[in-house]
Amino acid sequence: MTSDGSPPLAHLTLGEQDGTRSARVAKFRAVLEEAGIASPEPEHVVTAMWHKWVFITTLGAVTSLMRGTVGDVHDTPGGPSLAPALLAEASAVADAAGHPLPEAERATTLAVVAAPGSPMVPSLYRDLAAGRPTEVEHLFGDLTTRARALGVATPLLDLATLHLRVHQRRVTTGAGGAT
Repeated sequence: MTSDGSPPLAHLTLGEQDGTRSARVAKFRAVLEEAGIASPEPEHVVTAMWHKWVFITTLGAVTSLMRGTVGDVHDTPGGPSLAPALLAEASAVADAAGHPLPEAERATTLAVVAAPGSPMVPSLYRDLAAGRPTEVEHLFGDLTTRARALGVATPLLDLATLHLRVHQRRVTTGAGGAT
């Protein structure tokens, strides 16, 4: 909460990658908090980063593969099973990398990425729909490469990665056609 009791306008999790507390993070947090930006410092910021990665790739895959909002996907026959399957794959990669997603966080993520009627779409989907470049390699390419290295099967995330790579190729080479 901000000093006036209202919810923060933004949220930025931060911390030192080695888990130590530092003066520089404390200074940065003070500036952010003063500006009304919530800035929690988790004990393990790298784990928090993995959990965010699981969330954003699940949300991005749901909306990008199906070319619609979370609600569009959920509210279509066959749609409700997609988000849990994608979340299971992304979570399995995080688990194998040593950053398991707690059950409560998994439930919270699922509530967002599989919400009936939700108009939610990530910026990745907005870029895809507008024919702009996406963050496919940063978000999906890296995750699926790590999945291979860890021996984790991710067929749906692989499909989302391929879908986004085809789009990316078209955008960067100037190739025409619908994306």
